[in-house]
Amino acid sequence: MDNQQQDVSCSTVKTEQDSNVEEQTKTTQQKTQPASNQHKAWFTNERLNLFLALCAIIISAASFYATYLQANAAERQVKAATWPWLEVITGNFDEEKNLPEITFELTNSGSGPAIVKYVKYHYNDQSYLDIYKVISACCFDTQAYETQLQTLQEDSPDINIFEAFGWIMTSASDNRLLASGSEIKLFRFKRTGFNETQWDKVNKQRNSIKTEICYCSLLEQCYLSDGRGDVREIQQCE
Repeated sequence: MDNQQQDVSCSTVKTEQDSNVEEQTKTTQQKTQPASNQHKAWFTNERLNLFLALCAIIISAASFYATYLQANAAERQVKAATWPWLEVITGNFDEEKNLPEITFELTNSGSGPAIVKYVKYHYNDQSYLDIYKVISACCFDTQAYETQLQTLQEDSPDINIFEAFGWIMTSASDNRLLASGSEIKLFRFKRTGFNETQWDKVNKQRNSIKTEICYCSLLEQCYLSDGRGDVREIQQCE
């Protein structure tokens, strides 16, 4: 009788333990099941489309930036290919003619043509747009000199007085197109036996005459130069 009761008790305990194990297993499965469902629910078609859209935006932005860099590089190349560089070179001897001659030459040493807006001359803190006036200020009265030569020419029409005595030769530069490698002879003054005094004065003062050149490229990019290599870009020539 006692043995039968013990067997019944053991069976009851075992049954309760099995029930507890089953309940724990179900609970674990219930906890695991929602997590799996949540994981599956995160990766939806909407999220996939959003991810693809973001990738497309990033690729488009990268392509736009690459295009911008290429366009910027092309613009710099065009600018370099059309960049003018103007300077004023002065000398006192013509090697081709083998004679002393004072010259002021506006030269374009750049890679592109230049539209010359103006050439301004500076001497003793004064500015001049006419080279005759700056020569008169530094050296001698150009008007009186030319008047004297004209009088001599009228008295001796058979002789080229201007060539023999030394005429002042100038060229206009404003609003002229100066090609790459070309020059404009702003001022020429040949030395003769008639004008030695005037010629020597100009020769002594020519390096004291400063220049200011404003010009633009064909791309309408404008520059201001001191005529001696110092060039800076500006908005426009005033």
